[in-house]
Amino acid sequence: MGQVTEVLKRCLSYGEETEWFEYKQGTAVSKPDEVGEYISALSNGAAMSGEPFGYMFWGVHNKTHELTGTKFNYQKDIADDKSEPFQHYLNRNLSPKLSFQFDEDLIDGKRVVVLKIPAAHGYPTAYKGECYIRIGSSKEELKRYPERETALFQILNEKTSPTDK
Repeated sequence: MGQVTEVLKRCLSYGEETEWFEYKQGTAVSKPDEVGEYISALSNGAAMSGEPFGYMFWGVHNKTHELTGTKFNYQKDIADDKSEPFQHYLNRNLSPKLSFQFDEDLIDGKRVVVLKIPAAHGYPTAYKGECYIRIGSSKEELKRYPERETALFQILNEKTSPTDK
């Protein structure tokens, strides 16, 4: 079994989506800025949940979790005033920079793509200057939830504080 299959199997075992993983059917959420906001939300959600990574899957039905397959192309260039690789555009707009990684696999004959996103460390992950968070399976602006923002900063400070010996 491939890495994508193993990660998907673990996430499916939870039943519903959580703060650190998201399913998308087909090519839903394939525009760079949409994906960037999810990277921020899933990175911050993973930190809040004590997970080392957040994940976004394409080719899995959001409600039924049925494998639907996807044609999502994460290796494309985006069209703006100049061509820029999709992944470069995302990374350029993230703060701090993350070593996110796309991978894909054929599972039961269906192409599934996963985006593996490191949990926030030190500072919340922002996209284009805005931090996002997951509340259940919803993506929200972090600033709208000050109690969660405070909790996230406390978690991130604890991870970076020197330990007493």
